[in-house]
Amino acid sequence: MATIERIRQRSGLLIVVVFVALMAFLLGDLFQSGGSRFFGDPNVVGSVNGVKLLRNDMNQKIEELRTGNPESYANSSSIQLANFVWNSFISDAILNEELAASGMSVNEQEIYLDVINNPNIRQSFTADNGKFDPNIFASYLSQVRDNRDVNAESAEMWRQWLSFENAVASQANTFKFNNAIEKAIFMPSSLIEAEFSRTNAQYPAQYVYVPYVDVNENEIEVSESDAKKYYQENKDDFIQKDGRNIEFINFPLTPSQQDRDALQSELASLALEWFSAEDDSIFVNLHSDIRFIPEYFTVDELKGSGLDTIVDGQDVGYQKGPLDFGDAFTVVKLVDKKILADSVQARHILIPFAGATRADPSITRTPIEAKAMVDSLFSYLKENRDEFESVSNLFSSDITAKAKGGDLGYFSRGVMAKPFENFCFYSKEGDIGLVTTQFGFHIIEINNQEGENIAYKVGRVTKKILPSEETIQTLYGRASSYAAGAQASDDYRALASEAELSLRIARNLGQFDESIPGLGASRRIVRWAWEENREIGNIGLLENEGKGYVVVILTDKLEEGTIPYASVSTQCMEGAKKEAKKAIVAEQLKIALSGASNIQEVADAAAKEVRSLNFKLNQINIAGIGNEAKVVGQVCGLNSGQMSSVLLGENGAFVVITQEAKLAQGVDFANQARTTQQSLRNLVSAQAFKALQDKADIDDKRWMMF
Repeated sequence: MATIERIRQRSGLLIVVVFVALMAFLLGDLFQSGGSRFFGDPNVVGSVNGVKLLRNDMNQKIEELRTGNPESYANSSSIQLANFVWNSFISDAILNEELAASGMSVNEQEIYLDVINNPNIRQSFTADNGKFDPNIFASYLSQVRDNRDVNAESAEMWRQWLSFENAVASQANTFKFNNAIEKAIFMPSSLIEAEFSRTNAQYPAQYVYVPYVDVNENEIEVSESDAKKYYQENKDDFIQKDGRNIEFINFPLTPSQQDRDALQSELASLALEWFSAEDDSIFVNLHSDIRFIPEYFTVDELKGSGLDTIVDGQDVGYQKGPLDFGDAFTVVKLVDKKILADSVQARHILIPFAGATRADPSITRTPIEAKAMVDSLFSYLKENRDEFESVSNLFSSDITAKAKGGDLGYFSRGVMAKPFENFCFYSKEGDIGLVTTQFGFHIIEINNQEGENIAYKVGRVTKKILPSEETIQTLYGRASSYAAGAQASDDYRALASEAELSLRIARNLGQFDESIPGLGASRRIVRWAWEENREIGNIGLLENEGKGYVVVILTDKLEEGTIPYASVSTQCMEGAKKEAKKAIVAEQLKIALSGASNIQEVADAAAKEVRSLNFKLNQINIAGIGNEAKVVGQVCGLNSGQMSSVLLGENGAFVVITQEAKLAQGVDFANQARTTQQSLRNLVSAQAFKALQDKADIDDKRWMMF
């Protein structure tokens, strides 16, 4: 039984002490919380400038993504799909409003042209000459529309069509908006030439550098008022988004040694039963967490699984285990072995049906019709092997093989679809058979088999090591006991320390985050922290996606804007210290500079070396020092032979003298201008939409759904 089911069935087994502690905790949390989470209309997921997205529409569009693009979205979570739908909704709402305000719109004719020029549409509605036929397309669409109220299949097809049509219209809106923005951008080659010359010219220079870290902590005095002054002068560096800070203790659900011992004993008993089992596959499927694999594998193919050394050279019926594979115990049995060829030469006839993989769009026969057809051909060929080539020419849909009488040449294992391969390698030379794959029905004749390899069919009874009910209850008791104690305690941190439990911190949890560092996927905990009635200091005991329990404490609710000084006081103190060191270094260099006539004298007075570098505006890193964009800009602006004043950088202070600049060599500025123009157009259209989005009145309530 799955772990999560075990957890859900625990209530009747709790001991009284744990139950009382849990109730104290739950009641305390209940009385502290107030209000309903569903303020406003619970059917509204969100709105953009008053345009609402309803919950049903969101769910429908998510389902359309899943069913319409199963391969693209197979591994996407619900919230990822919801994000995609939400962003698309924002885009449509904003662009529709902007286009209407600008007097622009996408008319039906534009949408129609986009539809019929879609490659998928053009390929799906072709006449006998292989070209797109708009009349066939229009007839199909009319038929689907007229029958949408007649049967469920047509209703679903019509719904999918409307979804596609809306997607095309949305894309047309985006294109029209971007196109209007992009046409306003022009980049002359003369401007590119000027910019290229400015940023790529080299400015040879010598400089003296004194890092701020040369100043020791005992040389400066920084007070709380200095830190607060730093905070006031650098408030733009302390901006935050909405977020939640939590502390948590994880109680991971892992099997105990007793659980492992019990399962190992159970597998040992099953191993004895297996010796007398009449059907190995039935026995495995009845007792194992992993189904029986009716395949043959060579030793090379088994390498990496740990099975190669177990079965190699053994007789059929050989059995070993229980073996400890870390998270599971396994009993292994050599069910069968046979000699398999290295390669096979075969020929085939392919009879596909509508919807089969790679089937030509002209194929309209159903699977039942295709099966009836292939059965008839197969019966004929069993008695008339010499007619294989002629039947292939008349009926096979494999164009390449058909040109050679159905011959596929030699192929090794791992090349063909599995059912096709198994027939060719498990059967004998000269056999003819009928096989089904995702491509349709195949009539196969084995012409030749070459090479020999011993291959093994291995049975495995595998059982995952799961926590027992007793282990689950013990863990739940520990977690609920601490949660109840923390609820009643004035210092949950001290309580955790006494219990030798590790408190961890997670900061800046976004409203739609799905994972938490140290916990992995933990959407339930993020939702708990973001509930509208959640207050700072609330303590929760949550089951974590079947992985155990988490006691979580909400420690802060971060609001978008400037971070309060108290939250960044340590950072501000470090900033104030850096400013104090910067002042000392600046004064030292000023003294060194005051009596110097050249850069070497500055270096001698500062007890530093003279360094050399060719500065460029488009290279803001100084080797061995780091990012010094401001200093690089100042150096490139100096006159040739001019000694600079003290230049204060991020990592230290500089005194620099430059030589005559070296101009950059020219390039094809016309081509560069075209490339830059396109880059700017792409950037501007994206930034223009972002500006509209920042300006829009967006009410996002997706957290209520996920």
